[in-house]
Amino acid sequence: MNEQTTVRVGVPAVPDGADVHRSWRQVLTGLDESAEGAKAVQGPEVGHGAVVETAPGALLLVVDEHITGWGEAYRTGKAYPLLDAAVMLYLVQADGALKALWARHFQTAKGAFGAAGRGQLRKHLAARPPAPGLQVSVVDAGPGRPNVKPGPCRWCETVLRKDQGVLVGRGQDAQVEHRGECPTELAKPGTYCAVCGGSVAPGTARIVVVREGEGRREVRHTGSCAEHLSFEEHEERAARRRADEEELRAAEKAAEAKKAQRRAAAAEKRRAAREAKEKAEREEAEAMRARVESLSVVEETGRQELFNKKLNPYGERMRLVEVSAILTDGEPARWWDVDAYGVDAEDDDRGGRYFLPADARSEYQRYSYEEERYRPARRPRTGPVPCPPGGAKHCDNCGTTVAVGGWMVASLGRACGADCYDAMADGYGAHATRYHG
Repeated sequence: MNEQTTVRVGVPAVPDGADVHRSWRQVLTGLDESAEGAKAVQGPEVGHGAVVETAPGALLLVVDEHITGWGEAYRTGKAYPLLDAAVMLYLVQADGALKALWARHFQTAKGAFGAAGRGQLRKHLAARPPAPGLQVSVVDAGPGRPNVKPGPCRWCETVLRKDQGVLVGRGQDAQVEHRGECPTELAKPGTYCAVCGGSVAPGTARIVVVREGEGRREVRHTGSCAEHLSFEEHEERAARRRADEEELRAAEKAAEAKKAQRRAAAAEKRRAAREAKEKAEREEAEAMRARVESLSVVEETGRQELFNKKLNPYGERMRLVEVSAILTDGEPARWWDVDAYGVDAEDDDRGGRYFLPADARSEYQRYSYEEERYRPARRPRTGPVPCPPGGAKHCDNCGTTVAVGGWMVASLGRACGADCYDAMADGYGAHATRYHG
């Protein structure tokens, strides 16, 4: 069968009132004269409500069975359904439409394929013999005949639960299969497509279950085979891509190395310029120091206090002052004085005269404000205080056995109050040293 001689056909659905599990449809290709009943009908079964592709001129047999009552088995006493059958034979036309050739309602489903039914089928097969190798491909499986019990798929052997998949075949020969296609799995790269014969690249093909004969598994490209590269082409492109990426990384690494060299050269240039500047400033400062120490100040032309801070709670302060003056050689000079002043600061040797502002700031920043450490007053003692008789609790600092606020525990003993507690924070109390040392 070629694509030019196939048409798409809609298979009739099961009408209301018919038993959906016992009704069936089949593309008629022949009769087995040695078989009994419906088993004599030969050809691929199709699901009710399905859409299939087949050749024009094919014969489609539709059988709808109805439960008309219930009988009782003679030996077992079990109830079984009494069935009739509506049999219709259709001709597939060139446009995919179905033309009714024969229809009959049989009172019993068993008698539908007796002499009368077979005679009609034989007559129409003789008038319109099926094309050699007639193929039927399923486009849409439709609702099909629902599965009524769990069992393995007849194609891929995956176990389907009740109500999963559809039934094919009739009676004891009925089997279950997936609705539509069986599940697929990704094919291993380097295997070969069964359609085009080419090796498959990663992710371009799947292992599918082919529903022909006893069923088989094949590797097939997804979509059109022509859309995909072969495994060798994929590997070649991947190798070129990796080479291009390595080349790009090498170029980026070389560019980054050049940038690093330029940054290092610029940093070295800045460092050399900074050192040269500092050296020139240091030489200029030394020359200024020599002038100031060898000459006298004719006139102080400016004095600017740059910074001033407090050093302690007693009024001592420190300041940084920029001084401008004219020396006896008639040239201007400038320096920076750092000096402490305030209470008892006349003889203070902190600070000094500097000819570089950085040296002056460094000296000024050496000093910071210092709080006076709290030193609690010791409780006055009138004389030795021995341990109370009977081992009463006593303060390890002053020896008293009375504490209005209760007993406190210091790091090295018991204290009666905050003063004794502070006095004992860094060492034993007087009483403990005298009587327990």
